[in-house]
Parts: sequence; structure tokens; C-alpha cells
Amino acid sequence: MLRIELDARALANTRFVISPLHTVTDSLWLLRSAAGAGGRGPGGPGAGGRGPGALVREAVRERRLALLECFFTGAWTYIPDFLNPQPEQHEESLERELHAVATVAPERLAGEIRTMLVGDAGLGITGGRAPRALLRALDRGETAFAELVAAELHQLWQSAVGPRWAGLRARIDADIARRAQLSARQGLASVLAGLHPRVLHDDEGVRLLVEARAELPATALYLTPTVFSSDLHVSVDPLPGARQLRPMILYPAFPDPGAGPEPASASASPAGDLIGATRARILADLDSPRSTTELADRHRLAAGTVSYHLGVLHRAGLLVRTRSGRRALYQQTPRAGALRPEG
Repeated sequence: MLRIELDARALANTRFVISPLHTVTDSLWLLRSAAGAGGRGPGGPGAGGRGPGALVREAVRERRLALLECFFTGAWTYIPDFLNPQPEQHEESLERELHAVATVAPERLAGEIRTMLVGDAGLGITGGRAPRALLRALDRGETAFAELVAAELHQLWQSAVGPRWAGLRARIDADIARRAQLSARQGLASVLAGLHPRVLHDDEGVRLLVEARAELPATALYLTPTVFSSDLHVSVDPLPGARQLRPMILYPAFPDPGAGPEPASASASPAGDLIGATRARILADLDSPRSTTELADRHRLAAGTVSYHLGVLHRAGLLVRTRSGRRALYQQTPRAGALRPEG
């Protein structure tokens, strides 16, 4: 668990940021989810068609972005933070962000790469074996390595993210506007608690249920909506060593009501109108008893996300929960039938 300590000053300085480069690195998490699912990740064979994951993998393969592939397909649990430079304003420019990657301090780059490969038991980080492509690039020196990473990030932007930026940016703007309205009505605490099921807020700050373990005092907190990965990520920049920079929480943006993986019928149904398209899709799939793990696999969602949605549906009286051995199974109640379209 990662705890970010927030005093009154830090809460006052908490804000949303928009980062084109963070959107690029967010898309790369689809490589890891696809590799871990044996090709069943977003956009893989099980998803049908050319989803976002397929487009990113195609761009990485065709442009031979070997270092980006190394970073996001290894067994390690930590991705170096220099890939996500800290924004200095509400909306950062891609050029300034790429420059920050290319000019990262050599000692910081070396330390973060070492943490990625070797791990850090005290921080809950597991390392992994370095691919030869990564080692060959490191042999050229930290400065040349950083410049090559920045160049690969720029290529991925040009081929997979940049052409879609207008639509992606609109979704990011909509998410920020929606959460800003929630903050105005219910306070910032409600926004923090609603970012992701693995983000918990209390009087002492924010707790993130992630693999890393640390307690970080912060003077501010940056919140960054992401549009590709459905999981939660955090950048403490840098993780080992001095923590003088502000931690960032990268959380999944609200679904785009006009696009995305949700079937049009789900968002247009009575259930979708009342409880949201994702919960409507999960509810429709519970005509037979299913576990959280089974639902996460069938809908390509994080188990924590499915658990959160199941809790909402159960409290609304739309699901019944039973046990089969050590597994909890969920199924529709008769009340859920009232939300089904007629005919």
C-alpha cells in the first residue's frame, strides 16, 4: 500500500493536469495487459477487431519501438518515472514533456532503471530480467538512452495517439469538468474517494492499494485522467531516493458515452440510463451466477473495478450474493428484471 500524506496545504494545491505524454504511456499499458492475458487483452483476438490495444501493438511493431516494448512487457512491477515527467502547468505541451525525458539527469535514469530491474523489497517492488535490447541501448550511455526513449515516445504519439488526440482530449476535458462539478457540490474528498476502487481517502491523506509500499509526505497532489488503461497507476517521481516532486495519480477517465467498448445497446437500455453502461453490461451478464474473477475476465476489467460495481448493484437490491466454497457468486434478483427492455 502507498500512502500519500496530505495536509491542508497539500489539499489546497491538489489539481487536475492534462498531459499528452501521459496519454502515450497510458496506451503502453495495453501491451502489458495483452501480454499478461496471453493475447486476451484489450484489442486482442478475444476483443474482436482493431481495438486500442491492437493499434498500439501494431505501431510498436511496425516502428520497431524496442525500448517501449521492453519497459511495458517485462516481469517487473515498477515502470521508471522519468517516462512521465511532472507537468508544470494545467495543460502541458508534448514538446516540453519529450524534452524533459530526453534530458533527464543520468543518475536519476540509472537509479530508476536499476530499481526496475533489481527491485526493492522495502518498497514492495519486484524486479525482472533485462531484455538484450534494453541492455544494448544502456551500453550507449544514459544520455543517448534517454534521447532514444524520447524519440520512441514521439513516434508512438505520431502513429497511434496524436491522430486521435482531439477525441481523447474531449473525453479528458469531460472527466475533469464532471469531477470539478462534484467537488463544488460535495467537496474534494468525494472526488478523491471516487477516482478508483483502490483509492481510499481519510483524514491523513490518500491510500493507494498498489504493490508499492511507502509513505510520502506531499505538498500537492496531481490528478491525471487516463483514457486507455482501466487500471490505477501512480507516479511519485522518483520512487526511490529523494521525493521532492509531487505525486501523481493516474486514474481511468469516465467512459465516453458515445464510444468505447460498451455496446450501444447497453448505454441505450433502461438499465444503462439508470445505472450506467458498464454496470448494465455486468448486470445483464448475471442471469447465471458468476464470480468477480470470472466477470473481470469476461469483461476485460480489473477485478477491483468489477468488485466496486458489484457492490453498487448489490446495495441497490439488483443482485443476490451466495457462496460456493470459498467463492462469492452474484446473480440478478427479480428486481433487476424490471430494467430489461421489453420484447
